[in-house]
Amino acid sequence: MEKNGFTEELKKKNLKDGNLSLWNRVQETDPNYTKAANVKGNRITSISPQFQILNVTKEFGIYGMTWGLKDMKYDYTLVDSHGLVIYVATFFYPNGEFKINNSISLYIDNARTKVDDNFAKKLETDTLTKAISKLGFNADIFMGKFDDQRYLEDVKKKYAPKKTMNDNMFNKYLKALEEGNSKLTIREAKEDYEFKPSQLKELEDFKK
Repeated sequence: MEKNGFTEELKKKNLKDGNLSLWNRVQETDPNYTKAANVKGNRITSISPQFQILNVTKEFGIYGMTWGLKDMKYDYTLVDSHGLVIYVATFFYPNGEFKINNSISLYIDNARTKVDDNFAKKLETDTLTKAISKLGFNADIFMGKFDDQRYLEDVKKKYAPKKTMNDNMFNKYLKALEEGNSKLTIREAKEDYEFKPSQLKELEDFKK
């Protein structure tokens, strides 16, 4: 076990395809965990923070043990003049770490009379998103690909939930296979439909 819990297995996986190995694995975003948002007049695509944590956990391990934020400090020196809270932290991950800065308004109104009691949570979440984006996570969003309708349609199709193959549909499909006039191969059907374990067994028996 090396620094920050970086295992030899993970090291080999990252080095296999060069410097872009990690980036290529994590750059694509499942659109089912995104939504359109309007931030101060700007249209953006926001990502579910919990989904991001799930994806980073798949790569690096448990949050707080092998990756996350540390040495977090809040700087309130700009509150009186600009209403801003400055956040400074160190993002660590297997075999690396870097400092990252961020800021947020302490108030929810322009008159600076109503304090945002969720400012710290929002600031930490946004900082985490910014940190992991430097490693390539959800790069397609930050590179503007979600603004390309063709790209968006492609990823929506790729991550579309599979349809359920009910018993009646399965019996018709199995009969079509037996008669040799099915429009879908077994491989294609598995890509498009969710099968019950018993149905999968029948398909395996049919292939034999």
